[in-house]
Amino acid sequence: MADILNAAPVNELEFAGALQALSPQTPIAVAVSGGADSMALLHLTCRWLEANSQRDSLLALTVDHGLRDASAGEARQVAGWCQALGVSHQILHWRGNKPHSDIQAAARQARYALLTQACRQKGINSLLLGHQFEDQAETFLMRLGRGSGVDGLAAMASAREWNGVRLLRPLLGISRQRLRTTLEAFGQPWIEDPSNNDQRFARVRARDVLEDLAKAGISPSRMVATAGRMQRVRAALEHATAQLMHEGVQWEQAGFAVLRPTALFAAPEEIGLRMLARVLMAVGGQEYPPRLVRLERLYGWLRQSPKTGGRTLSGCRILLKGDSILIAREMAAIGPEIALMQGEFTVWDNRFQVRLAGTGKFSDLSSCTVREVGSEGLMQLRDMLPKKLPPKIICQATPGFWQGRHLLAAPYLEFIDPAYKAGEVAFHARFAPGNTLLPDNITCE
Repeated sequence: MADILNAAPVNELEFAGALQALSPQTPIAVAVSGGADSMALLHLTCRWLEANSQRDSLLALTVDHGLRDASAGEARQVAGWCQALGVSHQILHWRGNKPHSDIQAAARQARYALLTQACRQKGINSLLLGHQFEDQAETFLMRLGRGSGVDGLAAMASAREWNGVRLLRPLLGISRQRLRTTLEAFGQPWIEDPSNNDQRFARVRARDVLEDLAKAGISPSRMVATAGRMQRVRAALEHATAQLMHEGVQWEQAGFAVLRPTALFAAPEEIGLRMLARVLMAVGGQEYPPRLVRLERLYGWLRQSPKTGGRTLSGCRILLKGDSILIAREMAAIGPEIALMQGEFTVWDNRFQVRLAGTGKFSDLSSCTVREVGSEGLMQLRDMLPKKLPPKIICQATPGFWQGRHLLAAPYLEFIDPAYKAGEVAFHARFAPGNTLLPDNITCE
């Protein structure tokens, strides 16, 4: 457990032990914003790799969110620092319209999507993140304020997988002040993000409260210790949840799930709630489970065995179909269309891995995008679809490859435009949601 009063620099042996405990695989990527935590992580990782004669296997990634006028210049500053260290560096841009509410959550989701996509494209399995000791305490406090259950109070895991990339946090036992002292010892400046002092954000408010709580005997050390104990409880619960999911959930290739109520309600309520949350996360392409109070409300409604009606939660529609529970993607919550060039591999709607393969040519691929089939696509295909298809609500939410308003391909509807097919360029889609707290058999072709 870290002593936050200890301001000594982090030594290389200490960092090596923390990182090796997470079993990173080279090559390695480091997310570097330019702040003190990520810059310290970059320097320490450089030295660890150098000691192992693998200095060239490091890539630094910086996300320019485009939310502040200074962000582009800060990203270039990080690039310059990386060049001075002899580290390869890439700037990733969050493009498109930005939200006007819940900005930090949207920025975080976009950041992880960009970072993991860049790692996959480079064949990198391990992405290091700079979250440290006080970040863990702040996360615990924020989750406590939201009334979170065991998962939320377990705060941040030191290792987890997202979109096929392992996210590793080797600094969770090291304080913010020690990381700054480390940078001062290296003679390395860092960037102060003004949003870190913006009281509009919950994390900033939580940070300000920590000192007052410590005076009352509720120290960050005790919060982090409690989070660690919650992680042990979570691991045990997840084991039971995985078993229930194998028994009670039928996964379908088109990105929806069918639940068996008899299995759901025969299990202890906590396990049933967790199974329901995991299914919602996968079908809805969510990084985090729904708020516990909303999940409990849905669980209670399902337990009443209603004969009609439906609910929405976490970007999903929940419907009763005979003796089963159907969980499908909510059309209004589907993510924006994305561009897809030949040879490119990416993720659409946080649910489907999509790629454009082949060596042939097709006219004006630059105008092609990936978006849901929707009602427009079904109208175009009304006379050419196979007889047996999932319900309309499922078909509309599957990925389509479009040229303007013309649907070229819809893999889950078994449709390929003849002219497009003649070009020998193939659009592929695979349901593979990023949250790996789900059973392995969820990934469907």
